[in-house]
Amino acid sequence: MFLLTAICSWAQESKNEKKDSIPPIIVEGTLERVPDGTVIMVGGRRWGTCSYGPSQGDTLRNGKFRIIYTPDSPTDEYLMTAMYNGAHLRHSLMFYASPGAKATIKGFGVHPTNWYAKSDNPKQIEANEYRAYLDEKLPGYWDLQRRNDWVNEEDDDYYSVKKKVREADSLYVEYMIEFMKDRKYSSVFASYLNNVAGYIRERRNKSMGIRERAAKLLEKAPKVENRWENEYIYDAKRFLMPKYEPIKIGEKLHDFVLYDHQDKEHHLTEFNGNGKYLLLEFNSRSCVPCMEHRQNDALNALYKNHSDKVDMLMVNCDSWYYWDIECKDPNKYGRDPWHEWNDKKNAEDIMERYGPMTGPCYFFVSPDGTILGRISDKEDLKAAIAKYFKI
Repeated sequence: MFLLTAICSWAQESKNEKKDSIPPIIVEGTLERVPDGTVIMVGGRRWGTCSYGPSQGDTLRNGKFRIIYTPDSPTDEYLMTAMYNGAHLRHSLMFYASPGAKATIKGFGVHPTNWYAKSDNPKQIEANEYRAYLDEKLPGYWDLQRRNDWVNEEDDDYYSVKKKVREADSLYVEYMIEFMKDRKYSSVFASYLNNVAGYIRERRNKSMGIRERAAKLLEKAPKVENRWENEYIYDAKRFLMPKYEPIKIGEKLHDFVLYDHQDKEHHLTEFNGNGKYLLLEFNSRSCVPCMEHRQNDALNALYKNHSDKVDMLMVNCDSWYYWDIECKDPNKYGRDPWHEWNDKKNAEDIMERYGPMTGPCYFFVSPDGTILGRISDKEDLKAAIAKYFKI
């Protein structure tokens, strides 16, 4: 459900697997109330992480699609999304299908929370049990989430929707913790535990009781020491048993060591005291949806018109491989004229300290290093720049 910019990517380099030896799956279905021409894409999960192999897809015709997908590494876990109006949707549908078998997807609308998957894979049967439980306990929850994705501050129901989402997410956490107490561990369990942990972190839930109850579910999971063993469990542990608490508005910048493309060492606090404001962006160049939702016009205008008053830094949250090899080529992922640094550690500690990120995230910092505000990519960056930097 959440897309962490440091890790998730729609187009990762593959290991030297022989694709011909992996049986393809067939993914077909019907989506109502979705415009013809919408591109439906499928990617296979890789090696226990939340990264996915290169997507393969089909164009919706008369509400129908059919994809023959050959994964580049053995898996039975897949992600399906849509490109609507030229942009990837924020959310995707996780589904399960055995190699050489078929999965059927049915639903309505372009939002994947209204899509349902069916296959003979035991994991899919289990996932549908989770989904049926949520549909029973929280009727209308997915419609509310869909509205939350599209609402903006100009809409009359903006604040009421945000309030309802907070309340519904709290219920989601409560219900799922109770439900999962009696469930056996599986990759589906791991996925939902990651979701629960993400909600607790996203809402910065102050109730240690909730966090501790969710953390007890980790006792069912295998012990993992790094994210490559099982990223869902690794991240759930970080979220539920954090090394850092998220930084708050009004606090000073927390320092971290980062590196530029020339491998020169920098400190996050080195801008303090230079008489300028700081716009601090957290983003990932290898995450296609993250870059698509980036508000480039506002960023470029700020640099062009106000670089004498504001410093700009993008904290690149890509993995060391992408930073050190892929992102060094400006023709591959692009390059901005302002600062861009990476900590070469998957940005795990930085993201934990600066809070949950489900896409591009921006912090506004005073000349003395005090955090004035923070917005997500869903909010108006131009308006926030005017508000916090008074320009």
